[in-house]
Amino acid sequence: MDFQLLKQLTETPGIPGREERVRKLVEKTIKPLADDIQTDAMGNLIVTIRCGKKNAQKVMLACHIDEIGFYVKHVDDKGYLKLNNAGGFDTRNLFARRVLVQTSGGADLVGLLTPGGRPIHIAKDEDKKKIPEVGEFYVDLCLPADQVKAQVRIGDPVT
Repeated sequence: MDFQLLKQLTETPGIPGREERVRKLVEKTIKPLADDIQTDAMGNLIVTIRCGKKNAQKVMLACHIDEIGFYVKHVDDKGYLKLNNAGGFDTRNLFARRVLVQTSGGADLVGLLTPGGRPIHIAKDEDKKKIPEVGEFYVDLCLPADQVKAQVRIGDPVT
């Protein structure tokens, strides 16, 4: 098994509507085996491999190449990013996650996704029990606000 390929496939960002990086990797990998490769209007990659036998059975493999993620909806005055989700998930799994912002300019910026609010050591009991909504999370890119505003645009994908 090619573990390097598996690693690449699982680490290549591709939220719904922005799967082009994953599609390009799959296409490059499968090209030597394919008789025909097409991408339809919806972004589906359609690969045909013919076996050369008459009346051979046809097999179709179908899978998703996207992953849950976010789109940037706002950059505040301090350079923090607010997000809209793309896909459903349990927000309890998002605390202090490393994320990748794929900017329109082509740069990939690493940031930290965390909910606003009090740190756990000074939080009240009711705060500790609360499950935050997606709108309460923000991304800190650890960059000056002017740098963030120069590079990040509304609609940039975040994984």
